Amino acid sequence: MFTTIIINVDELWLKGKNRKTYSDALRKHVRDILSSYLETKWTIRNDQQRFVCDCAEGFNDAVIARLCDIPGLHSVLKVRKCEKDLDKAVNLVLADLKLRTDISTFKVQSKRVDKSFPTQSRELNLHFGGAILKNTHLKVDVHNPDIIVEVKILNEHIYLSWEKHYGIGGLPVNTSGHVVTLISGGFDSPVASYLMSRRGCKQTFAFFYAYPYVGEEVKEKIVKMCQILAKFQNGAKLYVLPFGNIQNFISTECYEEYRTLFFRKYMMDVSSKLADKIKGEAILMGDSLAQVSSQTLHNMAALDKSCDKLVLRPLLGNNKLDIIALSKKIGTHDTSIIPHDDACALFAPKHPITKPKMEYFNKFMEKFPCTELIEECIENAEVFSFNNRLMVKDNKFTKN
Repeated sequence: MFTTIIINVDELWLKGKNRKTYSDALRKHVRDILSSYLETKWTIRNDQQRFVCDCAEGFNDAVIARLCDIPGLHSVLKVRKCEKDLDKAVNLVLADLKLRTDISTFKVQSKRVDKSFPTQSRELNLHFGGAILKNTHLKVDVHNPDIIVEVKILNEHIYLSWEKHYGIGGLPVNTSGHVVTLISGGFDSPVASYLMSRRGCKQTFAFFYAYPYVGEEVKEKIVKMCQILAKFQNGAKLYVLPFGNIQNFISTECYEEYRTLFFRKYMMDVSSKLADKIKGEAILMGDSLAQVSSQTLHNMAALDKSCDKLVLRPLLGNNKLDIIALSKKIGTHDTSIIPHDDACALFAPKHPITKPKMEYFNKFMEKFPCTELIEECIENAEVFSFNNRLMVKDNKFTKN
């Protein structure tokens, strides 16, 4: 069990004078995760643009895995820590590597962050590499080694590592604004959510629940999906919005070929109103250009002109196979493939519009603002809250 870990940040070194803001946000997320998972005392401190964490009980695999899901985090190193004495450091490395029967090659990679330390990085590589060759069965392979022995000379200690776990990178959550994410049971919107988590967006999830046209199982699927996505957030909420009355109204009032377009338009209206209530700044959608008939340039242009919030579509240029591959990587794939009822498909026209006539589109919006139905949809939302242990509780929406 390793009692010390080093957390390397990702893009924060690009931020110049604003770096502290991003570093503080990442540090808070790390602290919240450690508080949720560790029962005994632990510490975290900055050391040369890295976080060094110590805990007497050690950091198990579950803690490391959760840390690696934090946006803005590049990697987590399990390390051995010792005073700045090369002989003691070499002995620590040999004590572990002599027990390893699962590897046959190695490479040493040193970084002398503390420039006052007399031995330079190249000399450190030779010193540790020579000792490992002399005292173990391992051979050098600089191109494709079984392990990389990392030696870091920081301000107070020498840190030794041969076990690195990579994070998802990007920027810390809540450093790029607050968005309302329209979530569905398919592949696209969860992947879009993940991508914008990596860009530092705090997200509130919105699911449009078309009861009574769909059953409870679709809501259960969405809750399960948001539990997965919540691990990339530092706490998150899901609003299950009763949308059946609005869908029924639209389907009886508009031309059949416009149904899907107006479903999406009023979903965006509800999301925009929800954003106003929770201080959200944009709307996030999983659209991929021309993947389905409602996602044409003309349809998206009409929708965006009618929306008073910025609309983010990070998947716009991705094909379906790319999206499915990423869903497997982030852990949403197996939930996405669970069958569920789809009310939009139930109401879907045979020939949906791909290039709307703006005169009709604008007249319909002017005639049917659906203000009361939108307010009713939000006021009757069911709200689920997710914490860092991914537990769920439900409550009713309350006004700010």
